[in-house]
Amino acid sequence: MGCIYSKAKKQAIMGAGESEPPRTYSWDKKERVNPADYTIENLSGGEAGRVPGSIAGQQFIIQNCQDANIYLLDHINTVTIDDCTDCIIFVGPTTGSVFVRDCRGCVIATACGQLRTRDCCKVDLLLLCHTQPVIEASTKMRFGCLQASYPQLLDQFHSAGLSVFNNSWCDVYDFTPVDGETNWTPLTSHLTHTFTLPQSDTLASVGLSIGPESSIVPLTLGQSALSPGNDICLVVVLPHPKQHTTAMEFIAAFTSLLKDGHIQWSCELRLEKCDVKRIVGEVAVGVGPFVALLCVGTEVHTICAQLGQETNANHSLPLVQVIPNTSAGQAQISALLSIPSMSTTL
Repeated sequence: MGCIYSKAKKQAIMGAGESEPPRTYSWDKKERVNPADYTIENLSGGEAGRVPGSIAGQQFIIQNCQDANIYLLDHINTVTIDDCTDCIIFVGPTTGSVFVRDCRGCVIATACGQLRTRDCCKVDLLLLCHTQPVIEASTKMRFGCLQASYPQLLDQFHSAGLSVFNNSWCDVYDFTPVDGETNWTPLTSHLTHTFTLPQSDTLASVGLSIGPESSIVPLTLGQSALSPGNDICLVVVLPHPKQHTTAMEFIAAFTSLLKDGHIQWSCELRLEKCDVKRIVGEVAVGVGPFVALLCVGTEVHTICAQLGQETNANHSLPLVQVIPNTSAGQAQISALLSIPSMSTTL
């Protein structure tokens, strides 16, 4: 009864000839999305793609394409790639999942939170993946570490919430294994000569490159490839405004000085105070994530210690801590690997 009275009173105030304006809600004010802007389909031959800023975190679909080159040079929410044959596809940093289904003979380069393939055959994947890649009912798959660069790529990683140091590309889980067969193998090259770069003026102007020379993603071999007899050294780059630059410069100098040196794995993660003490000891550190690099090679500790001293020389607080492969160092490495978040960051 109160509601009837309130409505009558409102009508009396507004006047008999006036009507109440329609209500508007926040979702009514959102810009309408045209699905066609975020879909590439039925492309046979030729080239198509999107430049930086044109996807801006939306979902994207690629489907029913043959002998085509496709480049999504922006950060994305999720991507599905369905029913594609003999295509070269680049997918920019993707916050969620990249789903690849019913594809044959494709080469796909991508960075993503998750990767899932189903019913695929002879697909090569150059990959950065924050979690364990999963293949299902897929055969003759090959996986390699993503090596890519263009000017906006690092900012797109940040927009997608991805780290260039967290890469589980080789920790592949086969959901449908077959006894006596291997459905996937590691790539033995970076596919620099087989991954065709954009040719059209618009896409080529972005400056995409594939290969280790200028890649913003560290080249890693993966934790599963580590042999028990390897000479290893753990390098921890402490929280600092120049942490990312410091880590990448350290990697470049290390691989340049040590001819057989490489980064086995890398990770970026936040540590609790108790974990900081177990891993890096009583060291004054700033607030923020840590970057860990497991370095491998002949006389690896000597080289890493030298680089660490040079890096720390001009700073009041240390930027880099080098942990050798001693009994104490092995305990620190084990402490790092025992952190629960490492299961999704390595």
